[in-house]
Amino acid sequence: MTKPGLGVLAGAVLGLLDGLSAWAYPEARAMMLSIVVSSTIKGVLTGAAAGWLARVWRSTPGGIAAGIAIGFVFSSVAALPVMADNPSRYYDIVLPGMLLGAFVGFVTQRYPRTHARTAGSEIVGLLWVLLVVPAVVAGHQSTASDPFERVGFLIGRWEGTSEGQPGKGTVTREYERALRSRFIRIRNRSEYPAQEKNPKGEIHEDEGWLSFDRARKRLVLRQFHVEGFVNQYVEDADSSPNKLVFTTESIENIPAGWRARETYLVHGPDEFEEVFELAEVGKPFELYSRTRLKRAK
Repeated sequence: MTKPGLGVLAGAVLGLLDGLSAWAYPEARAMMLSIVVSSTIKGVLTGAAAGWLARVWRSTPGGIAAGIAIGFVFSSVAALPVMADNPSRYYDIVLPGMLLGAFVGFVTQRYPRTHARTAGSEIVGLLWVLLVVPAVVAGHQSTASDPFERVGFLIGRWEGTSEGQPGKGTVTREYERALRSRFIRIRNRSEYPAQEKNPKGEIHEDEGWLSFDRARKRLVLRQFHVEGFVNQYVEDADSSPNKLVFTTESIENIPAGWRARETYLVHGPDEFEEVFELAEVGKPFELYSRTRLKRAK
């Protein structure tokens, strides 16, 4: 087997294993196929480049260093689509890529120990790296971007408590990708037992849909409440990975001029807080309820 061939094989296997490791993150499971494919492609490209280099330059330390650099470049390109929405994911993508590069750099320098080397084959290999690799990476970059990246952690079942104007209650909620992952469907149920603030008690249910408006490049949240209200929120411009803010642009079945705002404060991959506020006509927002949710085991 040639050194580039060995590099491609080792890179493909390690890239595949790296992609499969994403199963450990519940929010990534809906995108497993694309993650595994893109990770395998990165491994193949890194292995091919390290293998070609090993044909023309024999140095194990140099090969390892070059492999790390090659892995860094390809992984950084792959990480670009998610950088704007979730900068913390950068290291999750780049560090395994650099480790893969170090391994294939070592393997291709050490094995096979003998090989037939011709100028023609080296030129073909160089052209392959310079022309084919950028095209494949560009294709990966164009398909890797997920408009729901910053809310992907929500996927799954959640349980928690709520307190506010309706009193104190318990909440169960579920987020799931729907219709070929073009939307996120939300089901919510809040139960408030009889108490001083709510003598009769209350069971509130609502369902919602998250979509991505390509024209505005914003997330849109539509909620349908059991009381008959229909809220359409749009993501605020000042949202960040750890603070998502949605403000209504329309509410059905309520006097004109009322507004609502939902703020998601992300405390980690398995915990977040939802602050729901209402504003009467011409008045500022006032807290209606605060809900704390944790991922259900």
